[in-house]
Amino acid sequence: MRSWFSRRSALGALGAAALGTALPTFAQSAPVKILVGFPPGGSADATARLIADKMTTSMGSPVLVENRPGAGGRIAAQLVKDATPDGNTLMIAPLAVMVVQPLVFKSVKYDTTKDFTAIGNAAIFPLALAVGPATPAKTLPELITWLRNNPAQASYGSPATGSLPHFLGEMLGQATGVKMQHVPYQGGAPLMTALLGSQLPLGIDTPAEFAENHRAGKLRILALSGAQRLAQFPDVPTFREAGIALEASAWFGIFGPAGMQAARVEALSNAVAAALRQPDVVARLATLGLQAAPESAAEMTSRLAADKARWEPVIRSTGFQAD
Repeated sequence: MRSWFSRRSALGALGAAALGTALPTFAQSAPVKILVGFPPGGSADATARLIADKMTTSMGSPVLVENRPGAGGRIAAQLVKDATPDGNTLMIAPLAVMVVQPLVFKSVKYDTTKDFTAIGNAAIFPLALAVGPATPAKTLPELITWLRNNPAQASYGSPATGSLPHFLGEMLGQATGVKMQHVPYQGGAPLMTALLGSQLPLGIDTPAEFAENHRAGKLRILALSGAQRLAQFPDVPTFREAGIALEASAWFGIFGPAGMQAARVEALSNAVAAALRQPDVVARLATLGLQAAPESAAEMTSRLAADKARWEPVIRSTGFQAD
């Protein structure tokens, strides 16, 4: 048994060297699981698997991804909240699960400040505003002018009621003084169908959802909500570049249950950050419209608090409650 552990430790040291960083070591009695609250194949799942693969090498012990979809990611969050705080059960969670849903759903049984330990950030990404073929505007300022002149057309679609795109639309309305009607759909595919069929003038979703049809000229992405343009869409400005004082990036953070030991948090945080600095991981995330964003546990904790402060007044102002 001793030789097996020695071999694992040696492999872990070699893996850390290959990743260009010295990672803290610790006794690992069970695989680390990263829960994903969504089905396989999505951006969160792909990000988790990229990180897990690199962590398995650098830590010298298995890091597995387990999909636990349901309730918009809240099932996975509840499982992590209730897990033993030994660092063997983590999750990758989007801003919506950690910030928006606790403000929207009365049924949420977790407090993101008290019930979780931030490990670090994984990726950030903007949302995109796109218009369908029947909408005449070619730029965001043109769209705002058109909406003001055609108030009966002032509506926007999102992939779900209570989603981040839903509330970005509310934020856009507040920033421009245009009162817009929200039209929810059950996912990105129905929203895309409605946009392409000119059933509504504009929609808000992730850039990846609009990418193919934007490149094909079937719809137009007019603006992105992040701090900078995406390399995949060099022709698409940010909201600020288009003259609207609005910036709001979403993210995928890594969290564990509350009560984890500081040394364990540091080790896991360093391993996640090392994975996200690898060129192949950065490149793969970019193809998904994501920007690798390694952050320490403290930085992720601050990001979570800042986004709660940013989104709460927007959500409260709508009076929206899902249940």
